[in-house]
Amino acid sequence: MRAALAVLAAGAVLTACSGSDPEKPEAEPSASAVPTPLDGEPVGIADVDGRPWVVLVGDGAVLTGDATRVKVGDAPLRIVDTPAGVWVSVIHDGTVVRIDPATGEVDRRVKVRPAGSEPEGLAWDGSSLWVVDQAGERVLELDGDGRLQASYDVGQAPWLVGAGDSGVFVTNYGGTSVSRVADGEATTVPVVGCVGAQGVVEAAGKVWVSCTVSHKVVVLDPATLEQLGEVTDLTDADAVVADGTTVYVVGQSGPTVYAIDAESEELVSTTRLGDTAATQENVGAAVVGTDLVVTHPDVGLFTLPLG
Repeated sequence: MRAALAVLAAGAVLTACSGSDPEKPEAEPSASAVPTPLDGEPVGIADVDGRPWVVLVGDGAVLTGDATRVKVGDAPLRIVDTPAGVWVSVIHDGTVVRIDPATGEVDRRVKVRPAGSEPEGLAWDGSSLWVVDQAGERVLELDGDGRLQASYDVGQAPWLVGAGDSGVFVTNYGGTSVSRVADGEATTVPVVGCVGAQGVVEAAGKVWVSCTVSHKVVVLDPATLEQLGEVTDLTDADAVVADGTTVYVVGQSGPTVYAIDAESEELVSTTRLGDTAATQENVGAAVVGTDLVVTHPDVGLFTLPLG
């Protein structure tokens, strides 16, 4: 399912047109536009003790902060740091795998049931690990050791998940909707005009969702999922992260970093990091120390100093 959706999205990104707005900041070149080459198709990325850990999809491994490659399985995708260890979703194996950062070795491997489950997005809310099961159209709540606590139905073809102060939010890429889990209940709400819902983060009391095929980010009320606003002309918007009151949306082409003031919902800068075309996989992003580190599976890593 994921491969078919990825091809469909890539085709839409290449053929869709994004209107221009003379008031939007023009793209500026970055002083760090030269990527760090990295084979193995880097996608997922996380800050682990102030250093980037990168998921290498094609290599079936995680590249740790000290450049050790830890084999985790067939087609790993996402990664999140927790107090119990660093968890990775491995979609083709149907597993979530934990790496001990002290030893750099896998110390836990959990098979997601039933057979055929497809672990994708990951998030940590401070006490629970949240795992999107794309095939099962659900999100799972696990404890720090990977034991199942609860399962919640979400929308069609869910991909990513973000944990915030107001709940846990799941983007349903194939369903043009967003789901919220809070107080033991899940609610799914359609987001009109958001085709290819993907990245998600809660910042400044709002939920920010990238719409890859629609080339924009929508702003939602965290309690009701009612749409409050949108920021348009963000070409193939994908990864979304926040640093304080700044939301960073990363477009696949370039890749390009769009910085948005979360209070005013205004685009404040656009930085094109390179000249790479949109990918049929995904780009990733994480704030690591004082940098925004961006992955592109066809190229490697880009580092953009913040502030």
